[in-house]
Order: sequence, then C-alpha cells, then structure tokens
Amino acid sequence: MMKKRSTLEVLRHSRHDWLNRLQLIKANMSLGRWDRVNNLIDEIVLESNHESGLTNLHASMFAEYLVTFHWEPRLFSMEYEVIGEAGLNLSDYDHSLYKWVTSLFSQIETAVDKKAENHLFLSMHIEEKEIRFFFELSGIIESTEGLSTWIENQPNGFWVEDSQVSKEGCEMQIRFSCEESHNNK
Repeated sequence: MMKKRSTLEVLRHSRHDWLNRLQLIKANMSLGRWDRVNNLIDEIVLESNHESGLTNLHASMFAEYLVTFHWEPRLFSMEYEVIGEAGLNLSDYDHSLYKWVTSLFSQIETAVDKKAENHLFLSMHIEEKEIRFFFELSGIIESTEGLSTWIENQPNGFWVEDSQVSKEGCEMQIRFSCEESHNNK
C-alpha cells in the first residue's frame, strides 16, 4: 500500500528536488554554459507540464505514486510524459490504475539486474475515453519469464496491444478503456 507521508515530509522532498535543480542551474550559470541553463529550464517546465497533465486525470493515488516514485530507493529510474488533454476523468478507476502500476513496477524490480542501470520511460497518451500506456524499459532483465507472465495476465479493462521482452529490455503498449472497464464491473 502507498506510504502515508506527512505534509512536512512532502515539503522536505519537494524542497530537496527544487534545490537540486536550482544548484544545477546556478553551477552552469557560473561556468557560462547558457545553452545548458536554457535546456535545464526547458526540462523543468516540460516535467512540470507532464506532472500537471497527470494530476488533471483525477486519479490521485496513481498520480501520487508516479510523482513520488523517485523518493524511495529503487532498482530502476523512471520518467513519464503525459500527451493529450481530452479531459479524461479517471477518479472511478484510480484504485485499479494504482494497483496495476504498482504491480508492474514490483514485477520490474523483481526482474531487473540489481547492479545494472535500469531505466523505465512511460508515455501516457490520453484520449477521449481511454489511455494508452507505452513502456520502454532499458537495462538488464534477469527474469524475462516473470515479466512476460505479468504482461499476459492483465486485469479487466487493460489490453496488451504489443509487447517485446528480452534480456536487454522490454517494450509494451497497453490500452486502458474506461468504457470497457466500466462494462466489466
């Protein structure tokens, strides 16, 4: 289950993240690396826009898990993007999405080499009544069987449209339909 954090703990993590970003900008300014300063600012704006898109889905448990993912020690790094602004309200599916993504991330942690640099890129494409998830995992996967089994056993509302698992990484495209999920309730 999701870790319950106090307001002060959330503020401490957020402040730490922002101070790291400001220190990077300041260091590059002092070195006269103005292109890098502009790139860092663009990255921060883009990341903030994706975070805003995620929170606008009205799935608070799901969004909180992704936003705070890097606050705990992990065996893989993760970044995400949110594409589209269809006004999709996922509040009725928040718990299902949270359980689904935590199950996947737990499976990834079990599957990857603990000493390798593993990275997951998640792209969420928001459409009128569905969301398409594109996962791209790079690194070293020691247990392809476990990940393949997880992919094959999707809960109601989730459909695998494409997947490839190898020792070097994994790519998958999974569709979640609000209408089809609602019909299966």
